[in-house]
Amino acid sequence: MFEEVSKSRKFGYARVSSQTQNDNSSLEVQKEELTQKGVPLKNIRVEVGSAADKIQERPIFYHLINDELKENDLLLVTKIDRCSRNTLEFLKLQERLHKKGVRFISLDLPYSNDMAVNQLISTNLAAIATFENERRKDRQRQGIQAAKKNGKYIGRRTVIDKKLISQVQDLKENKNLSITEISKITGRARNTIYKILKQELGYIPHSRLANLKAGLGVFTPL
Repeated sequence: MFEEVSKSRKFGYARVSSQTQNDNSSLEVQKEELTQKGVPLKNIRVEVGSAADKIQERPIFYHLINDELKENDLLLVTKIDRCSRNTLEFLKLQERLHKKGVRFISLDLPYSNDMAVNQLISTNLAAIATFENERRKDRQRQGIQAAKKNGKYIGRRTVIDKKLISQVQDLKENKNLSITEISKITGRARNTIYKILKQELGYIPHSRLANLKAGLGVFTPL
């Protein structure tokens, strides 16, 4: 399989959720696995962000899929969750690659020289992974409810601190970035960024800003 494709036609995609030390280590592991399969370092695309985002919201992956990959190229990822977190988005990705004639392999799944078999295997396993993830979330909800009932639930530890607030403020006020762009740079969810802008920095949505009378404040729209 891998030997049949020339090095120049092998591409890899590596993704981490944030720029923490643990994620940086994960990134190096991913790159090593990809290079062991013959992917040149120059052909490995790296991105910081959530796989829950749609492909269009991950600019590096989006550019790789739409503009770089050509017919008969091979795209590799180390794990299926590097490129997608749910079955629907994964099916959309597979369909897009199939139409371009691009072969796709996730190294954590069984794969075959028959690309049709690969597509069948990965699709079914993606569906199972989504099912298991939903079951895990359901168990978490049940555990939280039980803890609340027993008075033992203390809630999720906030990720918002002075350092993150300062970083978000700089990216918004000095670089004029959008919530999505700030989210990708900081590795924090859009909801977290929105909460910081609204509750910590006093920003208000543009729709509400339009309803404020002039001179009531110096708010900046989100």
